[in-house]
Amino acid sequence: MDPLSGQKGKRQSKLLVTMGFEMRNEQEEKMENAFLMVHSRINGLSERDSHEVLIQIISESKVMHESATGGLLYGLLVEPQNAQKYFALLAVAANDAWYCALCNVNMIVIELYPKLRPEAREQIWFFFREAIRANVPKIDNVLNNLIRTLNDGLELKDIKATLNAVTSLLNANYPWLSSLRPKASLIPVTLQTFSRFICDLSAYPQCDTLRNQMIVLCDWLLRERFLDCAQLGRDLILVIMRMSKVPQFAVIWRQLFFEPTKLAPNFGGVEELMSRSFANFQTYRVSVAIQRKMEFILKLKAPAHEKHLEWFRKQILACRFYLQHLSNPEAGNLRAEAIRCALYIPFGPDSPPTAPDMKVMFISSLLSGAMAGVEQQWCKLQLFWDWFCFDSSNPGAHLAIEPGFCVIKHLLHSQHLLANSLLDFLVRMSSELWPPMQSRVVSSIINAFKSVADHNINLSISSVLENSFVPKNLRDTLRETFKGLVRSPPPQSPSVASTEKTESPTPLLVDTDTESVESESRLSISEVSESAALANGSALSAFDEEANEDEEEEHESCIEKITDLLPALKEEFRDAIESLAQASNTEIDMSDMMQKLLSNVLENEDLLDEEQTELLAECLLTIFGKRLKPKKPFPPRFNQSPEYSFFINWVLVSRFLDEIFNHPIYIIFRNLCLTPDGDATRQPLLSLIAEIYEKCSAVSYLLLFFLSLGLNDQNDSYVSAYTDLCRLLERSVIEQLVKDLEQCHVDDYVLFGHLVPFVYAKFPTEAMSSPELMKLLADSIDGHQIADIVGEIIEENISLFRKDSFTTIVTASYSWDTLSKLIFWQLVHAENVPVEWMMPLLPKIQLNEHAEAVTNVYIMLQRMDREPTMNLIRILLSRRPPDYFAVKCLRILIREQSSALRVAEHVGNLIDKLIQSGDIHPSTVKQRRGAPRNVCLEHVFAHLDNFRQTCLSDSVKKERKDAAESFLTLPPLQNAFSLARGAEKISDLRIRFNELFAVIEILSDDPGQSSRSRRYKTQKRLIENNDVSSPHPFAGAVHTDL
Repeated sequence: MDPLSGQKGKRQSKLLVTMGFEMRNEQEEKMENAFLMVHSRINGLSERDSHEVLIQIISESKVMHESATGGLLYGLLVEPQNAQKYFALLAVAANDAWYCALCNVNMIVIELYPKLRPEAREQIWFFFREAIRANVPKIDNVLNNLIRTLNDGLELKDIKATLNAVTSLLNANYPWLSSLRPKASLIPVTLQTFSRFICDLSAYPQCDTLRNQMIVLCDWLLRERFLDCAQLGRDLILVIMRMSKVPQFAVIWRQLFFEPTKLAPNFGGVEELMSRSFANFQTYRVSVAIQRKMEFILKLKAPAHEKHLEWFRKQILACRFYLQHLSNPEAGNLRAEAIRCALYIPFGPDSPPTAPDMKVMFISSLLSGAMAGVEQQWCKLQLFWDWFCFDSSNPGAHLAIEPGFCVIKHLLHSQHLLANSLLDFLVRMSSELWPPMQSRVVSSIINAFKSVADHNINLSISSVLENSFVPKNLRDTLRETFKGLVRSPPPQSPSVASTEKTESPTPLLVDTDTESVESESRLSISEVSESAALANGSALSAFDEEANEDEEEEHESCIEKITDLLPALKEEFRDAIESLAQASNTEIDMSDMMQKLLSNVLENEDLLDEEQTELLAECLLTIFGKRLKPKKPFPPRFNQSPEYSFFINWVLVSRFLDEIFNHPIYIIFRNLCLTPDGDATRQPLLSLIAEIYEKCSAVSYLLLFFLSLGLNDQNDSYVSAYTDLCRLLERSVIEQLVKDLEQCHVDDYVLFGHLVPFVYAKFPTEAMSSPELMKLLADSIDGHQIADIVGEIIEENISLFRKDSFTTIVTASYSWDTLSKLIFWQLVHAENVPVEWMMPLLPKIQLNEHAEAVTNVYIMLQRMDREPTMNLIRILLSRRPPDYFAVKCLRILIREQSSALRVAEHVGNLIDKLIQSGDIHPSTVKQRRGAPRNVCLEHVFAHLDNFRQTCLSDSVKKERKDAAESFLTLPPLQNAFSLARGAEKISDLRIRFNELFAVIEILSDDPGQSSRSRRYKTQKRLIENNDVSSPHPFAGAVHTDL
């Protein structure tokens, strides 16, 4: 079978389950081609001859050895009927060194296993059975990764088959398990993984048989290979604890505490296990896919764009994680496993400074998503397990402790009830975990707290234990339980006790030196403050008085205007408007008053005609209109200032946004968004917003801002509030979006940078089809915003282009200024737009008029990750010659040998088809507008002749000349010209392009001869034919080096 056969059309994958639109997997294609190569050389041979041929193949080079091994493995997976044969050949190729084969199996298990076809999965299991039977070295390490795929949180039906296969495989090979080297990692990984499924499958009676098989296996592992299981350290206690309700493990649980020597000689029991911790097994708790997603989340740098702030607030990163991996009931304790794994994910040298904060927020999200009850308690136990046996003498021991402390600190401000439950959990576990070890557990927790403060100066124990969100009774319990860490409040006299409510809470930390330093610090700060106030008091008071006078005048003016408008208002609306007007110059929260007004409006909807709506809008703008537009949501360039780091702290972010969205205008937006579509009460709210918009155009982009960050959940249906407003304003959505973003850029360019990704994410159909919006984006964004948007594109949060509208935007960009074009094309490359999207424009693009587009087509061609298609070659050769754009594109496409071969095949096939169809010369019939330009043979030869002249002249670099000669000597092109020489209908083209034909013929005579010999033979042949039109064909006309 020809390895290239069938590539004209897309071959269906025999290995993977793929969708029709998906590209073929590169690794699979490589293995398939290798299989076809091996199959073509051993097909039909006897077993002995096959072995000899295979040995010859693998002896050629290391690359051929690796290729042959991958090909044989592919055959084993896709041809079950010949699996035994291919495994035997693999054994011959391996020659007792299975490294290449195991690397390929490892790659398939880690990267491709979730997409494998069911029959291919069965063959993977067959490979492991045969490998164990053949005692293949280190097969247990590869089997580890197969077991790890079970921890992907998939539905039970998707993992049951694999789980059953692995369980049966191990139960059938106890002698092999017994023969594994001491401390083999397969033993603890199997026990750790299967213990979770033993508990999870108890709710599924149909899985009792499978569950019993896993119980038998784990019981054997604990009794026969206990020292290997003990590599889990203190986590082994969690494993056995989880299964302790199963009778077989209840016995082991009792022996662990009371008769440890029955499990292993000289084993010290619980205390010995609690002192051990081996982090290298923690990552096996989750699949490689989950681990990579976790590492991606933890490596996110400080939000370079406001969109990341939305992610953190809405927990979208974690929510996406939930939806794919934790939303299934079968996922069970996987959330707890992910928490335990996250604790031990290390930070590398390339990790951003915000990585610890990301880890804390991620663990907090997982913890808060756990169901109350057993699941949440198990998650807490996984989080704090290292606290109960903390030993500060172990290097790096604090690294597993610090995230738990930071989680408590983080949750105290966002979910203080959950944070208090964590503190209460520590208190309860100190006495209930194991009463005989209570004093040691208490001491360990105290040391853990102190270690956090010792290793991180930014973490203070008082920030947790003295936090105002910690209730008094819990503080008292903490004082009583952890006496070495916190102290009781000092005795108080009755008079002091009576004023206790007005004084600050008693500090919990016992550190007299710290207290004295803090006292001195407070004293010095107050002294400096007083001196500064005295020095600047007169100036500040003068400014304050002037500002107060202005505010009083504005307030009086507002009251006067409202007084004039009130008589025209319906009585039902007057009280609420008066209350808002009176509160406009005070610090009183107006949100409740605004809500009352909206309630009155909705209750009296029949009174709200067009005139009343206009009056209400006028009143509201009079009350808070002056503060609406100047009050920008974000301070200028906040993301470039050192204070920007506070956005990482969600507590401050939450307060910041709460203050913004407490403005009365956002109260209207919230009511509108929370009103279901189709509800009659939406219309009055929309009418009111539309009327306000007529007088203040900032309102509509502020609605976009509210939709992006102002709601507790990001329901896509909320976007209908904006589309309904556009409908009421009688504008299309994209027209209004462009108008709003234009106004926003003028008013607040930082908010503009925040809204652009939101618009593309929530209005993709409209935004990606709009040249006007892209022009606004290219004209308006600065360097920082470009970086932010490109980051969003690379992380696949937004997309700026789609195929059906891309050419429209490119065509519109021809008239933009140069800087806008450069920004536009930078965004195009960030999204990795393929050159195929540009094909409709390639026949029309002009080298001189569209320089930026031409430049970026070159870049697209250079970065192509697939072979050139016939359609691309046809379009390039359909351009009217002389055309050096097409020649340059051909030169780029033939830089790689494989690509050059594909181009030669397409050009050769095109020449063949054009000769047969009779499309020799350009058509004189005027083409319909928009119809694709037809290619003719004359144009193909003209472009190839231009290619010859520009690439084979004496002034061209040797590398380019050699590449051009190699291209022209390729068999598909030589065969096409041989056919052209014998075609009578193109005799006139042979005369016109005689130099081109001569060069092709010379190159076909001896591809290995020197350039000087070729030029001599060419010149001689042309003189003999009396067809010489120039000294020699390689010189031709002098052309500029493209």
